[in-house]
Amino acid sequence: MLTYICDTHSDYPKRISANNLFYTEYKDQRPFFFHDVLIKEPMPEWSESLVPTIDDFKDKYSYITNDYVLNSIYFEFCEYYIKYIEDEDINFAMLPINPFGPTGIGGRGIFYKWGPNYTSDPIVITYDSIRDTYQVLVIERKDKPGFYTLPTGMQDSSEFISTTVTQELKEETNVILDTNNAIFIYSGYVNDARNTDHAWLETCVYLFYLNDTQRYTLLKTIKESDDTISLKLIDIDDTNNIYKNISANHKELIKMSLNYIL
Repeated sequence: MLTYICDTHSDYPKRISANNLFYTEYKDQRPFFFHDVLIKEPMPEWSESLVPTIDDFKDKYSYITNDYVLNSIYFEFCEYYIKYIEDEDINFAMLPINPFGPTGIGGRGIFYKWGPNYTSDPIVITYDSIRDTYQVLVIERKDKPGFYTLPTGMQDSSEFISTTVTQELKEETNVILDTNNAIFIYSGYVNDARNTDHAWLETCVYLFYLNDTQRYTLLKTIKESDDTISLKLIDIDDTNNIYKNISANHKELIKMSLNYIL
């Protein structure tokens, strides 16, 4: 059964349609996964209950629809059980539906929140005038050696996204940049491998384009954090082996940022 909460937003993505009940075809067969079951580690204080209530969604905003979740996202009635609960008690709830289509996996997955989970993607680009090439700041994390990414960070419940952007840059790189001097690039859905039918990633992207003086300061300032193996400026070039290994999502954001520079 699908239930729609409200109908006040007119600019839905194409897949948000009352006539497209694509979840009903397989919903009873899909597995449900939860971070609490898959990963045995302490949960942050701002994580949400495995059985959400309406209060978990009343103030939650979606960058996809530019509206509050309760105004703009479908919900469905779900029954599932969590195996580590005594006697496998059946849990049921109204869960928000991924607005860009089914993934084949129910539950919250490895996310901490139902519905949108917010991340920030600060993109720091400079121009190397000696080598005549644009470069982007990337990090190599200890949990994924050999894989480079933008200095991305998840937003907790109490932060403004602009705070998350600057805080992640400071934590990951020891670089202090101000979003007032940044260019807002994008906010919306991220086609992330961790997305499930009921929890997905949404991001805000800010471009920091550094001049020669700022570039020089950056090169002197960047300092690797405890979670980082290496931190470097790399050429934005598909022939660059490091750049080739950056995720497709981050490459798209970098290309999008270059449109504001070139």
